[in-house]
Amino acid sequence: MKLKFSQLAKVVLCTAAMAVSAIGCMAVSASAADKIDVSIVCKNDKTAVADAEWSIYKVGERKEADFVLTGDFSKYPVDLSDYTDASKMQAAADTLDNYAKTDGLTPVSTAKTDANGEALLTANSAGLYLVSGKRFDTGTKRFIPSPSLVEFNSDVVKDGKITIYTKFTFEETPNGDSEYGVRKTWVVPEGKNELIPDSIKVEIYSDGKLSDTVTLNAANNWEYFWKGSSDAKWTVKEIDVPANYTVVTKTNEKLFLIENTYKPDESSTPDGSESTPDSSVSTPDSSVSTPDSSSSGTPTSSSSTPDKIPQTGSLNWPIPVLIGGGLILIAAGWRVSRKEK
Repeated sequence: MKLKFSQLAKVVLCTAAMAVSAIGCMAVSASAADKIDVSIVCKNDKTAVADAEWSIYKVGERKEADFVLTGDFSKYPVDLSDYTDASKMQAAADTLDNYAKTDGLTPVSTAKTDANGEALLTANSAGLYLVSGKRFDTGTKRFIPSPSLVEFNSDVVKDGKITIYTKFTFEETPNGDSEYGVRKTWVVPEGKNELIPDSIKVEIYSDGKLSDTVTLNAANNWEYFWKGSSDAKWTVKEIDVPANYTVVTKTNEKLFLIENTYKPDESSTPDGSESTPDSSVSTPDSSVSTPDSSSSGTPTSSSSTPDKIPQTGSLNWPIPVLIGGGLILIAAGWRVSRKEK
C-alpha cells in the first residue's frame, strides 16, 4: 500500500513533533528534579559546634564572567562584578547577609548542626548562594558566624552535592548594654564631591524590628552612636540609596560601616573619564576604628569559597527551544492535514 505524500508528511511531522516535545519535557523534568545536598561543616581540629543554625539563600545567577542579583536580592545596590579576590567577595557576602537578616528574607533551606558540627541543607538549581549563620550564646562564649558566597555550578548540579566549610569566631558574651555606632563613607571620583548628597537616612534594627531611623550628614560627621542591649542582634540599613551608588556594609557586631561607591552610568560617560572612583572622601575622624572581621576574634575555620568564583554554570536554554520546536512541528502537521481535507 502506497502512502500519499501528504500522508507521509503527516507521519514524519507527527513523529518528529512527539520526539522533540518528549525530549523537551524530559529536560524540564530533569531540571525540576535537580536536588543538591549541601553539607555544612562547622568545626575545626579542636571544636565541633553543635546547634549552630545555618541557612542558604539564592542571591544571583551567572552572566558571562560576572554575576547578577536575582529574586529577592535583585533590588539591592550590591556590585557583584569583578569579584576576583577574597576580600571583595567577603564584603559582598557581609552586605547581602545584612540585607537578608534586616529584611527577614526567606532562605532556600535551613538546618542546625549536630554533635559533629555538621548539617545537611538542600538546593535545587545552579546559581550564586549566600551561606549565612545565626549568632548564639553558649555559656560564657558567643558564637559569631561569618557569611560567605558560594557558586553552585553545573558540576555541582551534576554531582548533586557540595560541602561547605564555614567560617566562625568565638568571643566573650557581653553583659548588659553595649555601645553601638554606624558610620558613613563615600567613594567618588577625585574632584567630584558634589556627587555626595547632603544627607542620608539609616534605619537601625534590633532582632529584625525597626528601633530607630537616623539622619547622617556632614554636621554629625556622618556617624551616629547609641546604647542598646547586648543580647539583641543589631543591624542597619541605608534607605533611598542615591542613584548610581553601590553599597557595602561591614560590621564587627558593634560598629557598622556603610560605604557608598559611585558607579556612573556608562552611557552618560562615553569618554570613560569618571568610570573608576579613585578618591574616598567625607571619612569621619579616626576616633572610632573602622569595623572589620578581625575584631570579633580569631577565625577558627575556613570557607570552601575560592579566591575567584569558578566561571562555570548550567545550560538551560535548550529546554524552551526543544518544546517550541515540537509545537512548531505539530502545527505544521495540522496544516498538512487541513490541506488534504
